[in-house]
Amino acid sequence: MPRIGSGIPLVARRTELAALESALAAAADGRAGAVLLAGDAGVGKSRLLTELTSRARDDGVKVLTGRCLDVERAGLPYLPFVEALGRLPESGASRLDDAMEQLRLFEAVHTELADLSADSCVLLALEDLHWADAATRDLLLFLVSRLNRQRLLVVATYRLDDLHRRHPLRPLLTELARLSTVDRIELRPFDRADAMAFVSALSDSALPDETLRGIVDRSQGNAFFCEELIAAYGSSVPAGLSDLLLARVERLGRNAQQVVRAASGAGGEVEHSALQAVTQLDDLDEALREAVQHNVLVAADHGYAFRHALLREAVYEDLLPGERVRLHAHYARVVTSPASLAYHALQSHDLPTAFKASVQAAEEAVELRAPAEALHHVEQALQLFGAVRDPGVTEYSLQRLASRMASAAGETERAIAYARSSIALADDPESGAEARHQLVVTLIPLETASAEIAAAVSEAWDLVKDRPPSVTRAKILALRAREWAWYGGAVLDVEGLERLAQQARAAAIEVGAEDVAIDALATMAIYAEWRDRVEEAHELGRAAADRAATIGAYNVELRALNNLTVNLAQRGLYREAVAVADEIVERAAEVGLTWSELAVEARVTSNGVLFSLGARTAADAITDHSAAPHWAALRIEAANLFPLAAAGRFAEVDEAAARILANAPDARTVVRVRLALAEVALWRGNLRQTADESIRVIDWLTDLPLPWVALAWRVGATALCALADTAEHAWRRRDEKAARDAVTEGERLHDRVLSHGRYALEGQWREEMRNPETICMEARMYAELTRLHGENDIEMWRTAVAKSAAFKYWQISARWRLAEALHNDGRRDEAIAELRTAHADAVHMGALPLRDAIEAWAKRARIAVGDVEPDSDDLFTPRERAVLELVASGLTNRQIGERLYISEKTASVHLSRVMAKLGAGSRTEAVSLAYDRGLLA
Repeated sequence: MPRIGSGIPLVARRTELAALESALAAAADGRAGAVLLAGDAGVGKSRLLTELTSRARDDGVKVLTGRCLDVERAGLPYLPFVEALGRLPESGASRLDDAMEQLRLFEAVHTELADLSADSCVLLALEDLHWADAATRDLLLFLVSRLNRQRLLVVATYRLDDLHRRHPLRPLLTELARLSTVDRIELRPFDRADAMAFVSALSDSALPDETLRGIVDRSQGNAFFCEELIAAYGSSVPAGLSDLLLARVERLGRNAQQVVRAASGAGGEVEHSALQAVTQLDDLDEALREAVQHNVLVAADHGYAFRHALLREAVYEDLLPGERVRLHAHYARVVTSPASLAYHALQSHDLPTAFKASVQAAEEAVELRAPAEALHHVEQALQLFGAVRDPGVTEYSLQRLASRMASAAGETERAIAYARSSIALADDPESGAEARHQLVVTLIPLETASAEIAAAVSEAWDLVKDRPPSVTRAKILALRAREWAWYGGAVLDVEGLERLAQQARAAAIEVGAEDVAIDALATMAIYAEWRDRVEEAHELGRAAADRAATIGAYNVELRALNNLTVNLAQRGLYREAVAVADEIVERAAEVGLTWSELAVEARVTSNGVLFSLGARTAADAITDHSAAPHWAALRIEAANLFPLAAAGRFAEVDEAAARILANAPDARTVVRVRLALAEVALWRGNLRQTADESIRVIDWLTDLPLPWVALAWRVGATALCALADTAEHAWRRRDEKAARDAVTEGERLHDRVLSHGRYALEGQWREEMRNPETICMEARMYAELTRLHGENDIEMWRTAVAKSAAFKYWQISARWRLAEALHNDGRRDEAIAELRTAHADAVHMGALPLRDAIEAWAKRARIAVGDVEPDSDDLFTPRERAVLELVASGLTNRQIGERLYISEKTASVHLSRVMAKLGAGSRTEAVSLAYDRGLLA
């Protein structure tokens, strides 16, 4: 169940809390000060102050708290000071109407606070200063104006939205602002990312993401509103919250209330002229001035808007049904934009007008490159289509438009559904081919719909192949030239596909379809790359992107840029690849394709590459997805999981992984989740789960039309790591069968991974094998294979370190294993150098589980790394430990004697002492017990 209140850790507010703690630290050093903490009601002032006072108490600060009350309910003078101090000093308890006696009281309070701060730092926290009585305001000004060398900090909160022009607190704030000891912090609503984190914590992950996003939108980042909406999940504005909001409106005069009620029906910002036409008030200006002064309405760019969206909701829901219909009908007669007309016509039940306006609004949004808005309007038109006798457009055209806009807005599932529906509505060959083309380009990114794509392309070509040249025919030709995207395999005729791309380009030029011609050029760039014409490929791709941008073919532009990103990454030019990926993100935002498939993948690529390079720490490699639509948010969040795993934030990975997998995402998203789950399981010591998650990924890769060799070998290396640990643990337990089973499973998995991608086109395979990531993962995989066999080959691990220079996380892991291998071979000095480098890199990268593992191994090996010193107390003498380590590496007593320059008998004596200390009956048991107790690295 969702939880309400402050029973969750503080979300965001790091900057504000740091400023408050800095002021408190200054006060502790004898530099007294005051902080005014301002913000709207419910924004989180009390929660932040509670966090400060809690931390202050933990640090030994004396905390005094007091709260003002609404003077309409309780006009008690000095109330917050009475609460804070327990009483007022007697020197001012009588004859408070006398100015001299009041001054004595003020001096007495000042003296008492000074005395209290002489022994320890004092934090005086006063809440709700907007309700302070005159006496309290005067006393506060007196105290703050005399702050100097006391160990005292005064923090006072007040509501910004309660401060109308004649509010009595305003003069005090003006006076306080002149004092050098006073700072002011304005607490603003959460931004979208922080609001999502807050409502997720409040809901205990019990509510769907879409619901949480809706709550974030409605609350506009106000913490109290978030809590109330979570508590009343499923309703409109909660009754208690509605009463609280409407109380502010009810304080207004009659005309001002009429204006506010009329404005609530506008749906957003409302122009002065529209309000005049709807209300017909002679003194509209005066009514608006009253509503603005009381912070119900605020002046906006082109009129007026509610100070908070929930206030508008509450007022609107308070209208009677008939009032709402009449209000919207009035607005429908005066609004000028199609979007506004569609809204008001629909709410006033004028369905024909609503339909036509929705179509116009969708077309206008397309022109403005606002796909999410266009999708909303076209979906509304589709809902009304059957209610209109003469729609003027076909349902087919609306379904096609809906598919295009859904795809551009990042709503892939809806895009696919609309594309499939449009196929059934097509009534001629050209429209049938166009509908299938739309379906194919929507399905390709999913990478698991090969059969449906192949069928749709074949059907589309059958519909237009015998028809005269046309744009549609050229588009289908260009699509056929990309057959490798859904049907990979060495049997494909690459030369034939390249000719198809050239034919498509010529056909497009013939019919004046320049966007199609550029798209074919982007495809030709890929074939040039496969034929090792690298510079030509890059030039063709850049030319395609630049020309597409010039003519406004933005989807083609992003596709060409994406191909460039892949090309650069596969050549190891990672910084350049990041630059192009960032260019995709920027261009997509500029042209309204922020959450399109290619833009989302560019975000993931840029962040992932920077993480791999070590240019971003694990904690920094988290991409904000709070504003993304459902599909895009799942993809980005899934990509965030591996950095979270590397940072040791396992609980967050568990929670997010369960939620993502429950939403039935696309296969690529599932793979990213499983990669993170495998890493978490590895660090938790759940080696079987690590292997199983890796095998699931390999199973998925097997069904793909395209080879993902680097990913396959990465997963293979992770699985081999888990199986090598499994075999090692089994050998220590003297469980030979379990050890042999792990070795056998690892060998079979290794063979299976090596076979992945052998079916690829020659050019594809060549590119994959030259990919630096593939080379890195190949080296890791072979090094882990030696560990699986109990050899832990030094040179293999040295190669793995060298080949992973651009993959910092994996390089740290390989360097740790290299140090382990060197140490086992008796090359301690070399091991220390490698281990310390690995540890420093892990700390810098924020890879906490990897850092902890290195430190734990270092302690067992009695090596100091960073600030971690090895255990000073050792069960064994140095000679006994040396003998034990060599026994663990498999040497006989004679070989140990030769290695340590002692006799075989002396080696046997040392070993006997080791066994006695461990209570072991054999050398094998001694090694096993030493490992189990952490006495061996």
